[in-house]
Amino acid sequence: MSGILIATLLATVSVKIPAGFSSGDLLYSDCGGSRQFVVGYVAGWLDKWNRDEYLARRIFTEVVPAPKAMVNSAYFANSVGVNVCVPVGTTAEAIGTTLCTFLEENPGIREATGDELMTTLIAYKYRCPVP
Repeated sequence: MSGILIATLLATVSVKIPAGFSSGDLLYSDCGGSRQFVVGYVAGWLDKWNRDEYLARRIFTEVVPAPKAMVNSAYFANSVGVNVCVPVGTTAEAIGTTLCTFLEENPGIREATGDELMTTLIAYKYRCPVP
């Protein structure tokens, strides 16, 4: 009996999860409500960014990578090409609010993916100072 209950619960939850990647339209649709989806998306994006940056730096500085790893790292470095300096203490809620404002002021870009929008927003708002 508990197996049926768990299967039913999982089926119900999975029906509510949108297929595909997040888009600006989907993110913007949550901006007028509780913003839980936006804040969760921002937090996940930042976690992924931090992990990718850590791995790229580790590959370049700590070990002599295998040729395939070097190609992947070079692709990562060339494709990202953004220095991000989010100040300590900046919350996902604050960035989520900024993202909602960005989407409201620029309705023509809402068809872009969430990743493209976050990369653009973070690169513009939190670019590292040039030494």
